Amino acid sequence: MSAIYKVSYVVVGETHPGAILNTEHKPAVGDHITLGGREFIVLEIVDLMPARGEFHFLHATLRPAPA
Repeated sequence: MSAIYKVSYVVVGETHPGAILNTEHKPAVGDHITLGGREFIVLEIVDLMPARGEFHFLHATLRPAPA
C-alpha cells in the first residue's frame, strides 16, 4: 500500500484559512498547491510526528503564487 500524507497547510501573510488534506504525494519546497481555486507555493515542510504505518503527518507553510 502506498503512503498517505495528512498535510496541514498554513498560508502566511494573509487571512486564508489554509486546509488539512490527505495526499499520496509528499509535498516539497517549491511545489505549487491549489487550495480553494487559488495557487500557492510551498515554503517549508515539517514532519509533525513519526509515521504511523503508511500515514505521515506533515505541516506545510505556503505563500500565494505570483499572479
